[in-house]
Amino acid sequence: MEQDIAVSIFAKHYQEWLTNPSRMLSGYDYEKSYSEMMQKVEQEVLQSSVGPIPASKNQKKKYKPVSEK
Repeated sequence: MEQDIAVSIFAKHYQEWLTNPSRMLSGYDYEKSYSEMMQKVEQEVLQSSVGPIPASKNQKKKYKPVSEK
């Protein structure tokens, strides 16, 4: 289940990156845009594996990872 979510997140960002014409201006722009895309993917995958951020700081004590539910 989590793998499907991670793959869909990557596919979404990868398609956006492929259709961005500014990535092909120079080698520097290519690498920079790729790095930025991967950082977004990493952050979204990590957030999806952890779950939503609690509104209260005390709720984190009741936290159970998604895999234990």
